[in-house]
Amino acid sequence: MTSRGAVSPGRQRRLLAMVAVIGGLLVSAQPALAATPPVDDGAAALPAARGAGWQPDIQAPDPVTLPGTTKKVTPFATPLTPQQPKALPGASKGPGATLKADSSARAAIRTVDMPTFRGTSPQADPDDPPTGLYCTEAITRNSSVSGTPNQTNYAANISYLAEFGCNFWLNAAYIATGVIDRGRFDGQFLYTTAPLTYGQTYYGATSGGVSIPGELFDGGRTVEIAFELYLLAPAGVYWGGCFPIPGLRYLLCEGLGTNLLHIVLGTGPFGTGLQSPVIRHVALGDSYSSGTGAPPYSDASCRRSPATYANLITGTVLSGLPVDRPTLAACHGARIPDLYASQQSGLPPQLDAIQPHTRLVTLTIGGNDLGFSAKLTGCYLGADCSASGPLVTPQELYQVQAQLTTLYRQIRAEMHPGGKLMVLSYPAVVPNPDDPADPQPTQDRCPDLGSNLVESERRAIYEATVQTDRMIRDAVLATGDSRVVYVNGLDLFRGHRLCSTNGVWANGLTSPLSDSFHPNASGYQAMATRVAQVLPPL
Repeated sequence: MTSRGAVSPGRQRRLLAMVAVIGGLLVSAQPALAATPPVDDGAAALPAARGAGWQPDIQAPDPVTLPGTTKKVTPFATPLTPQQPKALPGASKGPGATLKADSSARAAIRTVDMPTFRGTSPQADPDDPPTGLYCTEAITRNSSVSGTPNQTNYAANISYLAEFGCNFWLNAAYIATGVIDRGRFDGQFLYTTAPLTYGQTYYGATSGGVSIPGELFDGGRTVEIAFELYLLAPAGVYWGGCFPIPGLRYLLCEGLGTNLLHIVLGTGPFGTGLQSPVIRHVALGDSYSSGTGAPPYSDASCRRSPATYANLITGTVLSGLPVDRPTLAACHGARIPDLYASQQSGLPPQLDAIQPHTRLVTLTIGGNDLGFSAKLTGCYLGADCSASGPLVTPQELYQVQAQLTTLYRQIRAEMHPGGKLMVLSYPAVVPNPDDPADPQPTQDRCPDLGSNLVESERRAIYEATVQTDRMIRDAVLATGDSRVVYVNGLDLFRGHRLCSTNGVWANGLTSPLSDSFHPNASGYQAMATRVAQVLPPL
């Protein structure tokens, strides 16, 4: 690897992982393949709890006693439901909460001019002008979006100022504010401020703000700011009504007919500007993930095709969210080291495509490390390749399996902790001579395949594919991580391999040579269908 300046902690971990694998292989002399317990056809993974992402900032203060009472209060302890304004019969009107008092009680109350609000000034409804003693509220808010979608810095930024003011002196007050999700997690608080307690007062205010990371949290697209108040009126009077306040709505109004009013006001739902949440997907690996064999290609050197299975699962709904179009980093000819380092000039390491919010990674890798493609082409063009022993040796399988396990763990360490790594094994494209579902070549059908790959060679190729499948499966199991999921591709093309009379899902020897023995568009569609079928919940 050439130096590229400062090395990030993630890349340092990758380098250490790579050195550890290579160093272990140099001193290893164990040829045996790990044990292979039975695995169902599909995803071999246990259910796992949803991983951590962004966590709401919720204050949890101890209860406090409201001055002048024995009432212990904590913020937002009462369920909130939008409700209509309400009032007792004969209550005076006003833009907010009004008192009901006879003339003698009213004379004993200390009145003041309504204070000037620092933010948005409350407006009285011209059809309901204030006629008595009242308290009103206002919430001034700002919201913006920063960063770029599919980047960690993408966020909604919300700030606000909540105020109350009265035209008389209260005996005490208690206020708190918060931001509530009004979308995917309707009713969940995303942020709360520490509450404030007042003695005698006629004005109070609190401010707050929260930054909601759009890629680490699926909520926060629509929110509401809530303003909770306990207002203690002087003795001998009581609260008569919760009247409309322009721009706000009631989420709670209780205590009418007493001198302690408990209300929660909300702004109503508003959009934060964040795009709808999706499952971010990165596709890594070799030609079986880039789309080799199904031209045209969007990238000629890596042979990346719109027809690859990774593109075709776009829109699949997973845990209620659609899978996004992938960041397609897979490249034709890739080997395991190419995920850690640059495969060719100007091409970054494939692992660089993973971000902390990546929740789905799909992968095929390991075949080129075994030299499988070159061996298969050699069988077709050269002498009988079954005469010199197995196409892949136990030592080769052992070494690549160890590297795969390390790679899988590295990918999981760099993606979202609750995400899934879907590891596909390779479909067998050459007909299995021992499987009646696979028509064998004859003089009238596939004569070239029959003359270039005799039965013993086809059997050797299929056996090597089986061994590769087991190697990948065992490498997944060796991670001990239920979020690394093995997807069985071995027999996916059964009945549709080369020479099939029911539609062939792979290329034989073709031009360009690099497209040979790879899935065609139908094959990639079959791979996409399999992956979509076994995608587990996040």
